[in-house]
Formats: sequence, C-alpha cells, structure tokens
Amino acid sequence: MKNILKIEGYELLSQKIYGILKAKIVKGDLKQETKLSEREIAKQIGVSRTPVREALRELAANGFVKMNTNHGVVVTSLSLNDIIEAYQVRGVLEGLATRLTIKKIGREEIRELDNITKQMIVYAKKKDILAFSEMDAEFHDLILNTCGNKRLIHIHNNLNEQVHRFRIKSLSILSRLKCSLDEHLKIAEAIKKKDLEKADKLSQIHINNVLNNILTRINKEKYKNEDTKN
Repeated sequence: MKNILKIEGYELLSQKIYGILKAKIVKGDLKQETKLSEREIAKQIGVSRTPVREALRELAANGFVKMNTNHGVVVTSLSLNDIIEAYQVRGVLEGLATRLTIKKIGREEIRELDNITKQMIVYAKKKDILAFSEMDAEFHDLILNTCGNKRLIHIHNNLNEQVHRFRIKSLSILSRLKCSLDEHLKIAEAIKKKDLEKADKLSQIHINNVLNNILTRINKEKYKNEDTKN
C-alpha cells in the first residue's frame, strides 16, 4: 500500500510540474528556443530531478518542447506552417464539436451561451481585447465541454494551447474584434436553431478567419522589423 501511495504522489508531482511549465510556455514566459535545464528547474521548484524529467518528457510528447542529445531540452519554435496546420485541424474539430453539441445542448447551456455572448457584446463595444478574449475562450469551452467527446476535447485543447500565444494577435486588429463578435453571434444562433450544417460551416469559417488574421499580424510585424533594420 505504501508503494502505491508513493507512486500516486510521484505522478501527481510530475503532473504539477508539467502544468507549471506548460502554462509558462503558453503564456510566453518561456519563449521559443529557450533552453530548459532539468537541474535548474528541480532546484527552483525544490524537488528531485526525476519528476522534472517525466514532466519534460510529457511536454515533448505534446509538442511543447524538443529533446535532443546536442542541445538538451528546448521550447518548441512554431513555424508559420505549424500554425497553419494547427488551425486547419482545429477548424474541423470545432465544426464537429458544434455538431455534437447541438445534439446534446440543454436549456442551462443555452442560457450560459447567451450570457457569454452578451458579455462579448459589452467588451467589444469597450474595445477591451483581453476581456473579450476570455469570453471568446469560454464560448468555445462551452461548446467543447458540451459535445461529450473526450478524445476530440483532448486533441483540440492540445492544439489550442500550442498556438495560444498567437491568438490575441488576431484580436489586436480592432476591425477583427467586431467581425469576431459577429461570427460568434451567428454560431450561437445556429446552435439555438439546431442547424447542424450551418453551425459546422460557421465554426470552420470563424477559425479560418482567426488564422488569416494571425498570419496578417505576423507578416506586418515581420515587415516592420525588416524596415527597422534597414
């Protein structure tokens, strides 16, 4: 019994470390190509190196870090192609999740959906990008959590976390904020009308628009940096 408890405690510790490191990568505190030292992480957190090693292995398995002999552990750098592929897959998953949600959604979830969209309208009028972004996330989380497909949710969340650092770039263009609001309102309306085809299509269009705006923002920053150098 003692051995079982020790294993459970160890697994819990490695998962906690995994969560801490993943959050720092997602938020951008640990930037792309940052080298991670197993020894330093263990020292800072105050644990042995074994659970840190397990956490790093899981981060590597989920695409957050790279592990190689020559350079050790490095935070994964996402290319434009990585971002495009992630959002292409996410668009299909969002459409499927919306279809499944329509078949299961009840009055309580509909009320919650209405409450979220009302708050999105308020924050869009105030041009509060961060608050709108939080409601945006809640909107999609509601659809995902209602769909009931655990594998879909896991794959979607993993993709979303990897590209999270680029999502707010899309909303930083104020014209996009208004368009995003309109897209969410249309998806919510299609869900309430239980229109599977329309909700699926609108969800995929929305994600594609997010991707296009992220790429536009990245390109603008690229040209700006090039002009500064010149």
